[in-house]
Amino acid sequence: MASAWPSGFWWLLSLLPLAIFVSLPLSEEGQTTIAFALLGALSLSYFWRLRLPKDSVLLPWLRLFLVFTSLALALRYFYWRATETLPFGYGLASSLAGLLLFAVEIYGFVTFVFGHFINAQPLQRTPLPCDLADPALPTVDVFVPTYNEDPSVLRPTILAATQMLYPKDRFTVWILDDGGTEQKCKDKDPVKAAAAHRRARELQDMAAELGARYLTRARNEHAKAGNLNHALTKTSGTLVLVLDCDHIPTRDFLVNTVPFFRNDPKLFLLQTPHNFVTPDPVERNLKIFRETPAENELFYTVMQPGLDFWGTSFFCGSAAVLRREALDRVGGIAGQTITEDAETTLDAIGLGYRTAYLNRPMVSGLQPETYSGLIVQRVRWGQGMLQIFLLKNPWLQKNLHFVQRLLYTNFATYWGFAVARLLLFFAPPAYLIFGLDLCDTTAGQLLAYAGPYYLASLVSTQFYYREVRWPFISQVYETIQSIYVTQGIFRVLRRPRSPSFQVTPKGERLDSHFISSLSRPFYLLLAITTASLVAGVWRWQASPSMHGAIAFVMIWATLDLLFLLAALGVLYEKPQRRSEPRAWLDEELVLWVEGRPFRARASDGSRLGIGVDIGFSELDAATRRRALDLFHQAAIVTLRFADGKVLQARIENRQWGPRKQHLHLGLAYRFANIQDERYAVDLAFGDSARLQENLDRRHQGKSILGALAHIAVLAVIEGSKNLWWQLRNLWDLAYGAMGRTLRHGKTKELT
Repeated sequence: MASAWPSGFWWLLSLLPLAIFVSLPLSEEGQTTIAFALLGALSLSYFWRLRLPKDSVLLPWLRLFLVFTSLALALRYFYWRATETLPFGYGLASSLAGLLLFAVEIYGFVTFVFGHFINAQPLQRTPLPCDLADPALPTVDVFVPTYNEDPSVLRPTILAATQMLYPKDRFTVWILDDGGTEQKCKDKDPVKAAAAHRRARELQDMAAELGARYLTRARNEHAKAGNLNHALTKTSGTLVLVLDCDHIPTRDFLVNTVPFFRNDPKLFLLQTPHNFVTPDPVERNLKIFRETPAENELFYTVMQPGLDFWGTSFFCGSAAVLRREALDRVGGIAGQTITEDAETTLDAIGLGYRTAYLNRPMVSGLQPETYSGLIVQRVRWGQGMLQIFLLKNPWLQKNLHFVQRLLYTNFATYWGFAVARLLLFFAPPAYLIFGLDLCDTTAGQLLAYAGPYYLASLVSTQFYYREVRWPFISQVYETIQSIYVTQGIFRVLRRPRSPSFQVTPKGERLDSHFISSLSRPFYLLLAITTASLVAGVWRWQASPSMHGAIAFVMIWATLDLLFLLAALGVLYEKPQRRSEPRAWLDEELVLWVEGRPFRARASDGSRLGIGVDIGFSELDAATRRRALDLFHQAAIVTLRFADGKVLQARIENRQWGPRKQHLHLGLAYRFANIQDERYAVDLAFGDSARLQENLDRRHQGKSILGALAHIAVLAVIEGSKNLWWQLRNLWDLAYGAMGRTLRHGKTKELT
């Protein structure tokens, strides 16, 4: 696959010492010495990796060392677990519980191996040159499907899409409206029918105003896949760009993607990252947005390039260009499952087409605002991937090579993390409360075998993902998904064809704090985990000979408690009143107030407004006072940008810095014409280089201990807010009930 890697012969030969090491008989002291020596070498390779440039020729060899060293420790651990620790002599309940825990650990090991496999040699592509004067450039249909989203969510996407850098006669932007179909406009409920008519007229007017085309259909059949397939029958572009209605494209999207299709006639798909400019519920409710890398960054920055190396990157539903010829050959967008994107990719690969991934952020999208919205999205993904495996088994498809079959299997089994995480929550209570022996071992053996393996897993994760994922934050995301994704998985296992496509809510506004209606199961898990820690204290006092095992399980339960508290922090929804997303900006401009110019810098922007910062530290006291009076009284300002563009804006809010040395203004644009609005969208979202810079700001790694401490503090603070809110509600209910009882009693006495 790559010249820096050994040949297949050397790969096979290298497995021999690994197999010998796994079964090597060692004393506990010898195992401890060798395991921690390997762990130390692994840690050194990680620190060496931090000092190497990303294109260093040594990096593939460091990855190879990481793979074999961590696999050696993992296989050594599982050989010991399988041959020496299964609790078959402690009764039926302990045996079954111990086997279930071992099965969960095996699942984790399989996921661990797949992680190594996918990330062994990521393929990093760069944009190819594009001659915009070439009359033979392929035509492109830009599909923007929409169902029930507010038109204000759609408008910036259409504004940006219609001004992409590409010959105007070579691409057409289509609004694919599934909310204004004939079926909906003729709904038996007159209110719903009127809303559908109103929406259709509004989107038709938007299309006419912005230079797009409007398209709807007779009936809402087969959800998004059906909407796209209907559009394919009404259009004729050589290529198709699919954009979710909230995915605002950069001006260079087409020039960076189209040339790949001219270079490779068998290329079916070029996928690009889904870049989000709003926080998801975890980032917003735990207040870590712009501080930690976004959750999707691991997949789009590391995993997709790794899949691309193996020829298995797949369509993610948006921000992707597809070849129409291939779509025609596979019968359009697939609709047998609710993840039509990955399913369509499997069909195309089966016909001999190839896929590719360009790791350059070129859209700005919205995350689900609420926990319930996030769950709708993740359950759909998990169910759809499992459906693909059950209904279109990759091992039975033609023309797939072995690795593609293997990775499509991983796409389905990955979602087993929810079941595994849920089962792991019950392991400490099983031991500490019910006294079930899950593992026949000692504290010394745990230190010798389990310690190096789990630490090696953490080091490996840091090696691959340090810039895009904090340690332990994955456990928070797994925790909040565990219950409902598990339910979704079992529904698919019972009835593979039963799930229906659920649209992810976007553009929601939250006006007040509230507890998610889906939170109840997490209180039960928290109560069980807390009870297990209380039981652990009692067992510690009652069983001095078991201190090592009890301490190990109590540490486990303490971590679970932190993850559950963090989950409660996520479930305590915070207000979200901003009407449209804002992107980071760093633009110098001149701000004019009452004819006086002030140097300023834009900090963020959207279609509707911009934030600017003005410094007064270099002004003398008298001039500063006059300037502050001016800004305090002014309502309208004029902005002159570096390229000469002039916009007017209304001051919406003012935030003064310490000693009034600094002023931040929140401004709402006052557009004179549609070109002003187009400029505002392009300023905020049009530059892919700036989007990459904004991502790089968040790609800041954190040490294992530093991340654990940070998440622990967040869990305690934000989780406590959730519990305090519930206690206040219970008090209000109890106080109200008591008041009603007293009033009722007094009424009876008077009677």
